Amino acid sequence: MIIDFGNPERARFAGRGALAPRLNDKDWQRMMEHIIALSTLAWQEYGVRAVIHPHAGGSIEFADEIERLANDIPHDVAGLCLDTGHLYYAGMDPLDWLDRYYHRLDYLHFKDVDPQVYQRAIHEGIDFFTACAEGVMCPLGSGAIDYPAIKDFLARRGYQGWITIEQERDPRHAAGSLQAVTESLRYLRDVGF
Repeated sequence: MIIDFGNPERARFAGRGALAPRLNDKDWQRMMEHIIALSTLAWQEYGVRAVIHPHAGGSIEFADEIERLANDIPHDVAGLCLDTGHLYYAGMDPLDWLDRYYHRLDYLHFKDVDPQVYQRAIHEGIDFFTACAEGVMCPLGSGAIDYPAIKDFLARRGYQGWITIEQERDPRHAAGSLQAVTESLRYLRDVGF
C-alpha cells in the first residue's frame, strides 16, 4: 500500500480542500514517478501488487488529486485502496467515489466519521491526527457513513476484494481501539456483511 503522508502543512488542512496547498507540477510528477517505480519494483521483484491509498492530510486526498492520480497512474501499474472515512473527511460521498472508481478498486478500508467532531475539526482548523485523538473516527454504524447502502452497492457490483475495518486513532491515545473494532465488526454482521 502506498500512502503519501508526512507533510504537517497538509495535515493542518485535512478535509479543507479549498485551503489545502497542492503540490506544484514538478513535485507532483516526481511523486508519480516514485509511485510507478515502487509499484513496478513491488510487482517485478516480489509479486506484490501495489495499491494507492488517498489519505486525509496527504497530497492525494481531494477529488482533484484522486482524479489526477487516476489519469497519471495506469491501473495495470497500481490499483486503488479507497477508504470510506478518508473520502468523507475530504468532503466526498464515499458511495459516489466507490462507484466512480470501482473499475480501479483493489482494496477497501472501512471507517466511520463522527459528524459533530468532524464539523468542529473543519471549522476550528484542527489537524487530522488531533481530530483522530478527539474521536473523529468512530465505530462503524455510529457515524455519518451509510454502510447498508455501501453493502448493497458492493453486492450489486460483485466485489470480491479485501476490506479492512480500521479504527484510526492517534497512536498515543489508542485505548479502546479493540472495543471499537469489535463493535464495528458486530455492526457489519448485523447489516449483512
